[in-house]
Amino acid sequence: MPVFTAKIHALVLLVAVLLSFFYVTQLVQKATMTLELETSRKTIFKVYCPDAAGLYSEKKMSQIVIRPGQTWYKLRICNLGKVDKIRIDTSEKPARVTLKHIYIQQAGYPLLAIDSMDQRAEIIALEGIKEIKNGPDGLVVVPANGDPQLIYKLPSFNHTFPWLQEGWRLTAIFIFVYGVAFATASLWGNFSYVPILLTFVAALIVVMAGISKFDTHPDEPVHVAAAAYYQDHTLPARIGDPAIRHTYSAYGVSRLHSGEIVYLLAGKFMRLLQPFHLQPYQSFRYFNVLLFFILLLLSLRHVRVGPLLLPLLISPQIWYVFSYADSDAFALFVLLIAAYQLCLPTTWFNRFISEGMSRKTIMPLLFLGLLTGLTLLVKKNFYFFHLFTLGYLGWRAAFMEENARIFLKRCLLIGLIGLSIAGIWRAADYRVNGLDRDAKLLQCRQDFAKPMYKPDTPLAKKHIYLQMKERGTTLKHFLDIDRWGEKSFRSSVGVYGYTSISASFAYYDFVRIAGFVVLALMSILIIIRSGIAGISLLLLTIAASSSLIFMAMYHAWTVDFQAQGRYFLPIIAMLSVLVYQTKQCFQNSFLQLAVLVMFFLSAYNFIFIGLHDIAKFGG
Repeated sequence: MPVFTAKIHALVLLVAVLLSFFYVTQLVQKATMTLELETSRKTIFKVYCPDAAGLYSEKKMSQIVIRPGQTWYKLRICNLGKVDKIRIDTSEKPARVTLKHIYIQQAGYPLLAIDSMDQRAEIIALEGIKEIKNGPDGLVVVPANGDPQLIYKLPSFNHTFPWLQEGWRLTAIFIFVYGVAFATASLWGNFSYVPILLTFVAALIVVMAGISKFDTHPDEPVHVAAAAYYQDHTLPARIGDPAIRHTYSAYGVSRLHSGEIVYLLAGKFMRLLQPFHLQPYQSFRYFNVLLFFILLLLSLRHVRVGPLLLPLLISPQIWYVFSYADSDAFALFVLLIAAYQLCLPTTWFNRFISEGMSRKTIMPLLFLGLLTGLTLLVKKNFYFFHLFTLGYLGWRAAFMEENARIFLKRCLLIGLIGLSIAGIWRAADYRVNGLDRDAKLLQCRQDFAKPMYKPDTPLAKKHIYLQMKERGTTLKHFLDIDRWGEKSFRSSVGVYGYTSISASFAYYDFVRIAGFVVLALMSILIIIRSGIAGISLLLLTIAASSSLIFMAMYHAWTVDFQAQGRYFLPIIAMLSVLVYQTKQCFQNSFLQLAVLVMFFLSAYNFIFIGLHDIAKFGG
């Protein structure tokens, strides 16, 4: 029978209080807006709530992508008790939008229905409106620019907090937390809870992959098109081939020319699933789902893998990339398998390091070479893990190996085999496309890109987010006004769709605090308990992660503004190595509590934001 000490009771009580507070502030005290509308083009619909000073800002904004053919939408806005009006921006691009019905509901408030001509007449134009017409079929808004704004003054409400209705739910939260804590107390000391939580995550990933519509996730069509090519081909595609014209994006770039091996593997997986008559995008999604299940099975098979996969629990953005067609899931998967080989003492890597060349280690050596080759055939941002790995091997030679020279020689042999395997794939590409491959790619950008993305388009006519530094945007403006850092942070901890489905600003503040606590506690414990070896590995992880973040920022500033958290996924693999090598520090109850709080926040976000708001079949 698990023994609950006063310390454990205090920790469990703290978790229950935090979850209850989060439930009340983020669900009970947030209104839900349900919309029926029509739009002439795909754009973003936004709702702003004023702050205490009556000003509107991105900090109190909710948004959702609207598109032709879909009429019903739902988004969570603000606390009705703190505002007397809302601002509605019907589109961020010139689009004719017809508002038919608006329903606003919050616990303790009467339902607010705006579904008649008289009620819609209370919505008035603020600015950016060319024409507004209220008729039996709805309120038609024709914008004058890309920022049409409407104002709706909320009626006076009689509000009573639903204590009876919500009281039992709050009680259920406390009972649930204590029940889980009691049932899993024996798992706390050795990370045995990790595979249990990963099983729950796997179920969420399967649901997202199964219910979400095609092309509701970032760049899914171009990923699927690239993989579909390899259903019937094995060699790389010829640049500019008319047969692959549909694989080129608005930038005039095809994923087939990225050098990533994932499209070949996913394409062959699609072919394997052909008897099931799935859509190509469904097959690709299940390929990524399979990768996560392999990680799950690894954690179930080897209890020591728990600390290595612990970082997978801290953000729903990690789970999200395994639920749709993309190349990030495969890249993170192979990096985590590489981390597993590097760290656990019983792996083929450590067997080869200890035994050297022999008949018994030939197969492990070939596997390790293949794995190394695969890690070289991923997206370029994942190459920062290779820089980290080189530092890690040097760290290990200095602190863990008796004969550093032999260790590094054997690592070098594995690396050379990996380079050879990756080189074969690269050579095949040059064999098909010739040594002037780069010139051909540039020509494709010129031929296939939309005008605002063509290389020779004058800068003034290019997309506003291209080459911002060259346009005169200062780094301070880029960070403070364009908010690259904040947008990158949010898309690292829970943003869905084409970055249009996000949680409230309060949620990201909670995650920011929890994440800071985790990093601070982890760093302090490593410094106190791990000595110079742990501190060195911590500094290596910080340096490699910071380098990745800096390069992503610089690229966004000088080339193409991108604020997407999936670019930071290599940091997860780095953290996996750090956590495993300093796992004794993670036995601290407060640190594990902070990690679990991040997991619960992530689960809330994935379920109530991602799964709730993503466009679904039949929705």
